[in-house]
Amino acid sequence: MLHKVVGPIFALFLCSTQTFADNLLEVYQLALQNDPTFRAARASLQAGLENEKLGLARILPRVNANLGFNFSRQENMGQFPAGGILIPNNTKTNNTTLRWGISLDQPVFDLNAWFQFKRGQELTRQAKAQFSSDQQSLIIRVVEAYVEVLRARANLDASIAQETATQRQLELARERFDVGLAAITDVREAEAANDLALANRISDEGALRVALEKLSVLTGRRHSDLWELKEGYPVTKPEPADEKEWVKFARLNNLDIKVADFSRDAALQAARAAGAEHLPKIVATLDYGRSHSEVEQNNTKTDLNSAFEIDNSRGNVAVNLNLPLFAGGAISAARRQAYAEYKRANEQYLGVVRTTEQGTRALLISVITNVARVQASRRAVISSKSSLEATEAGYQVGTRNVIDVLNTVRAVFSATRDYANARLDYVLSKLRLKQFVGTLSPGDISELNEWLQPPREREKAVKSTPGTAR
Repeated sequence: MLHKVVGPIFALFLCSTQTFADNLLEVYQLALQNDPTFRAARASLQAGLENEKLGLARILPRVNANLGFNFSRQENMGQFPAGGILIPNNTKTNNTTLRWGISLDQPVFDLNAWFQFKRGQELTRQAKAQFSSDQQSLIIRVVEAYVEVLRARANLDASIAQETATQRQLELARERFDVGLAAITDVREAEAANDLALANRISDEGALRVALEKLSVLTGRRHSDLWELKEGYPVTKPEPADEKEWVKFARLNNLDIKVADFSRDAALQAARAAGAEHLPKIVATLDYGRSHSEVEQNNTKTDLNSAFEIDNSRGNVAVNLNLPLFAGGAISAARRQAYAEYKRANEQYLGVVRTTEQGTRALLISVITNVARVQASRRAVISSKSSLEATEAGYQVGTRNVIDVLNTVRAVFSATRDYANARLDYVLSKLRLKQFVGTLSPGDISELNEWLQPPREREKAVKSTPGTAR
C-alpha cells in the first residue's frame, strides 16, 4: 500500500540564512520539498511508472505513415534504330512524383514481447513500492535528525545546570575555606569539577550546532530552537507482546520485502523473455500507399512537347514468420545471463526477508528495553535528587565532604541526561519498528507533533527539571 503524504505544505519564502523555531510537522513538510534524496526518489518513481507502458508498446500494433516528394530531370542526346534507319532521340524529361502510404504491424505471436510486458508491470509495481519505502525513509531521517537536535539540547541543558551547580559548590568551598571550615583540597576538588563541567558544556554546545547543521541538510533552512518533547509523552510497551506476531506482520507488510519481491518477479519475466528469443515470431502487416506523377517531355529536335499524369495505388497484406537459427551464441548467452540475474534477485529477496525478521525482533526488544530504561531513569532522577539534598545537608553539618557532594551532583545530572536520552531512544525505536512492519506513515509525524511544546515553554520546564541544582 502506498502511504500518501497528507496535510498542507507550508510555503516558506525566507532567506536560507534565517533561523526558525519549528515543530516536527513543519520540519517534515520542509523536508518534503527540499530534501535532495527525496526529490530524487520522486523522479525515480516517475521514471519507473513508464516501464509498464514501454512493455505494453511491444505487444500493441505499430502504425507508420510516410510522405515523399521526388523531382527528376533527364536529358537524352542520341539515336535509336527503327525500320532500318536511325531516328534522332533528343529529349528532355521532367518527372514530378508525390507519394504517401500507411502501414500497420501487429505481433501475432511474440512471447519475448509478452514477457517484456509482464516485466514492465513488475518494474512499475517495484517503483511504487520503492517510493513508499522512500517516504518512510524520509520520515525516519527527519525524526532522527530532529531527535538528535533534541538530544543535544537536553545534554546541553544538563551540562549548563551541572556547571551552575559546580560553580555554586566552588563558591561555597571557597567561603568555607576562608573562614577555616574547609581544607584547600576541597577548593581544588571543586575547581576540578567546575572545569570538567565547563569542558562538557563546550562540547555539548558544539554537538548541538552539528546536529542543527545535519537537520538543515534535509530542510534547506537553518533552525535555532525546535519544539521539545512534553513530559507527559506516553511510554508504553508494544502490543501485541508476541514476537512471532510482529515478525509475521512484517513479512506481509514490510516495503523493502515488497520491493525485493517485485524485483525478483521482474527478473523472472526477463529470464522468460530471454528464453523466448529462441521461439519463432509471427507478425501481420497491412500496407497501403498511393502515388501521383506528372511527366513533361520535350523533343529538342522537333520541338514537340508532351505531358501526361500517372496515378498508382498499392495494397498489401502479409503474415511473416521469423525463426532465429544462429546468432553467434548471443541468444543463448543472454538467456543464461538473465537466469543468473534471476537467481541473484531471488537470493537478495531471501536476504531482505531475513534482515527484516531479525530487525523486527531486535527493534521489538529495543522498544521494550527503552520502556524499562525510561521508567528506571525517571526513578533514578528522583532518587539522585533526594540523595543530593541529603548530601548537601550533611556537608553543611560536617558529616560529608565536598567530594561526596560533587559526586552526587554528577550523579544527578547524569541521571537527568540518561532520562532525556532514554525517552528519545524510545521514540526512535518505536518509529523504526513501525517502519520495519510497514505501518509508518505521515500520521505518525502528526501524532508525535502533538506531544511537543514550544521553546519558551521548554525553557520554563528546564528550570523545574528533577535533579537541577538550585
